[in-house]
Amino acid sequence: MRKWIIALCALTVSITMMGCATKQEKEKADLYLRMGSSLIEEGNYPSALSALLKAQELDPQNPLILNNLGQVYFLREKYELAEKQFRKAIELQKDYTDARNNLSRVLIEQGKYAEAEKELNIVLADLTYGGADRAYINLGLAKFNQKQFTQAEQAFVKVLKLKSDDCIASDYYGRSIFEQKDYSRAAEALDRAIGFCQKNLFDEPHFYSALAYYRLGDKEKSMARFEELIKLYPDGKYRQKAKGMLDLIRKGH
Repeated sequence: MRKWIIALCALTVSITMMGCATKQEKEKADLYLRMGSSLIEEGNYPSALSALLKAQELDPQNPLILNNLGQVYFLREKYELAEKQFRKAIELQKDYTDARNNLSRVLIEQGKYAEAEKELNIVLADLTYGGADRAYINLGLAKFNQKQFTQAEQAFVKVLKLKSDDCIASDYYGRSIFEQKDYSRAAEALDRAIGFCQKNLFDEPHFYSALAYYRLGDKEKSMARFEELIKLYPDGKYRQKAKGMLDLIRKGH
């Protein structure tokens, strides 16, 4: 599910091209950029990286190329390289809010929460930025990872006001409530998240919904959720944990 985290840049965005690349080099670089962006969408990260490196070689001072390179490095879990690309893109174009938002996500992954929140404050102050939902997701993740669950819940509420069917925001909204031990509200929120996340083959809301029902003492609903998870997600991250919980419940725990 990493793909949702980093915002792919629209190639129609108008930016100021910098550096000394010739017109012909810029045109060729743009072709490689478009190719790389399409390959990111397809999940072909090695080929995307190859195309984007060729684009960078032709037009090294292009912030959009650097931002896309950062995305690929992030998706391949090369966080230091990703951070370097995003920072360079921002250095070249100070108002490149999408790159700044992407930088915040990399900082969160590295546990640099104070730095991430500093960048997110700048992102959210840009009222022209069309990715406010993604910025609030990042803010929510930063708060959640610091166990600031009330603040995390508030951030995810803001996402859902902008995009009510967002899978990740719905899931983490429910999980934030779960961590506050409000299991009734958590079960309700996570049940809604299941509907949004199933098409993404994301089994986390199923698992935490089942746990919420278990904590409420509703073992019948809990077992039903765990059994659904095992059936619907044969390769799911939580499959083995769900099996373990079912065994535990069947033994009378």
